[in-house]
Amino acid sequence: MILFCLLWACVFTAVHMKPSISCENSQYLMNGICCKKCSPGTKLVTDCNEDTETQCEPCEEGEFQSSWNHDKYCHQHKYCDPNLHLKIQEEGSLEKDTICICTKGFHCTSPECESCSSHSPCPSGFGVKEAGTSSTDTICERCKKGFFSNVSSTSEKCHPWTRCKATGLVEVQEGTDKTDVLCEDGPQSRMGFLVLIPIIAGILFIIIGLLHWRCLGFKEPKNKDLQLEDMGRESPQENEEDPLPVQETLLRGQPVTQEDGKESRISEQEGQ
Repeated sequence: MILFCLLWACVFTAVHMKPSISCENSQYLMNGICCKKCSPGTKLVTDCNEDTETQCEPCEEGEFQSSWNHDKYCHQHKYCDPNLHLKIQEEGSLEKDTICICTKGFHCTSPECESCSSHSPCPSGFGVKEAGTSSTDTICERCKKGFFSNVSSTSEKCHPWTRCKATGLVEVQEGTDKTDVLCEDGPQSRMGFLVLIPIIAGILFIIIGLLHWRCLGFKEPKNKDLQLEDMGRESPQENEEDPLPVQETLLRGQPVTQEDGKESRISEQEGQ
């Protein structure tokens, strides 16, 4: 019995004392031989043996291998689906995959960015602390005292309350994180408005009076010019109608005036 146990102990020890084969990081073990892995951008065609080295070939277009490997297939480039609000940030190559990002207004739902989600809006009473990016969602913060936000937005920050005194108004209601302060006209502004009304009315009256005076002033010279033109037209006609020369003759001992051209008639009458 003792000899039987010693025999099994020797066999067990001999098996476990057999030296194990350790390969480097750029190698892989195949049939007791350390074969060289294929470099990035290539894939395995044939394993090595005692006579030949590992056979590799480049990945095809649209494929990649990013590390040393002994795979017989390359990985397909990622497709940035625009229907999922994805777009290409960086084109892929034989050694690296395509990098996708989300379009404006969306962010990736995972580090691999295989899908997108729309930015979350900040509700009323909250403002945007950090706007969303292609990889992160919107970060909101509650509006502190003196600020408010009355909209749901992915870009609006908290706005400061209106300063009523700075605009000559009186604050009648304090604001909240969702509403602005309420301002009204003060007594002084009302008095100023009442004083301003007659001043404006006086200015308008003066302007209307000046316009009326100018209209009347332009009409008088025009009428005088027309009268002068009419007088100038009549004067030449009067000069053209000169009276015929008058001659004095004696008819039966009495002087008679006659016009030129009538001398013959008078002579005939005297003959008779």
